[in-house]
Amino acid sequence: MKNKKKYSNYISISESRKIIRYNIRQMKHYEKLKRRKLDKSEYTVAMRDEGNLIEIDGLKTCFFTDAGTVMSVNGVSFDIPKNKIVGVVGESGCGKSVTSLSIMQLVQSPQGQITEGQIRYNSEELGYDEEGKKLAYDISKMPTKDMYNIRGKDITMIFQEPMTSLNPVFTIGYQLDEVTFLHRPSLPKAEVKEYSIEMLKKVGISMPEHTYKCYPHELSGGMRQRVMIAMALAGDPKLIIADEPTTALDVTIQAQILELLRELQKKQGCSIMLITHDLGVIAEMADVVVVMYAGKVIEKGTAQEIFHNPMHPYTIGLQKSKPLITSDENSPLYSIPGQVPNPINLPNHCYFKNRCSRCTEKCGGEYPREIKVSETHSVSCWLYDNGESADGGER
Repeated sequence: MKNKKKYSNYISISESRKIIRYNIRQMKHYEKLKRRKLDKSEYTVAMRDEGNLIEIDGLKTCFFTDAGTVMSVNGVSFDIPKNKIVGVVGESGCGKSVTSLSIMQLVQSPQGQITEGQIRYNSEELGYDEEGKKLAYDISKMPTKDMYNIRGKDITMIFQEPMTSLNPVFTIGYQLDEVTFLHRPSLPKAEVKEYSIEMLKKVGISMPEHTYKCYPHELSGGMRQRVMIAMALAGDPKLIIADEPTTALDVTIQAQILELLRELQKKQGCSIMLITHDLGVIAEMADVVVVMYAGKVIEKGTAQEIFHNPMHPYTIGLQKSKPLITSDENSPLYSIPGQVPNPINLPNHCYFKNRCSRCTEKCGGEYPREIKVSETHSVSCWLYDNGESADGGER
């Protein structure tokens, strides 16, 4: 009798138990770190560039599952400059949302944990060190209790689904007031109500007093998204993370919401991290573009550089797969062949190798390092390797 073929994704009972024991140890370790009582100096670091609001450096966020450790964010590094819109683009599952949740310390725990890297937040309350460098909080090491002073106030988030982000059993006014009370506890109730109505006016709601008394189910999707933006603005944030804010809305409402975000960004003088898979939105909104694939940043640069001079084969494929008005209606829409590698057992070589039509023999070696093409444009691809590293030094 022939032996049955053993599939590569099969896990034996002993292997499963080993994974579970490992997961429990790791989760306990990282949860214990979050509950530590630390002095501010223990999670205060120096910024690389004072002009940046956020600096993400070598961030790794993983999920401990029964099948193994899933590397959702695998060594991500990019900056969010002050008063700029940074667009993060990539297909579903590439790590965009997990990166944003890591900044907010909202990764679902205990399974999800930040295991490596730094997230430097340039807080105004911190001064300069002895060398004259601007000090910042390292959010990746900050205890959960201290993060409450930043989350929702200095760094806030507009979630992907406005239909389910609001609590259906409380009025809009109650939920808006709750945010204000949390960050401004000294304000009397009457002033808090006035402030909430003012926030509703700011986001373009025509009858704010009426909307204040409504329940979420009484509002349309666009109105609910405007309420979510009003909540995000209530704490006067320095950074707004917009996680696909127009996904559930129709085209005309999408345009209104994006225009609103752009206007508010200019008036408030804040930064926006805009997460989307729509290249049209990125082209219209972003100053800086970060392209992610399988948990890594594969290309980053200004919007002009990414759209007029895309370099990574994946970025080129993304742009080709977007339908245009001038496209031939009889020709099929381009799609990138192949599949994303399994995030549990990632290969040592370039993750895009098996889907790339331009791969060379070198692509089967180690993962490509970040190669700096210009002062603002960098790409992780061996096609552009000239013997220099991203910092300009020789390899």
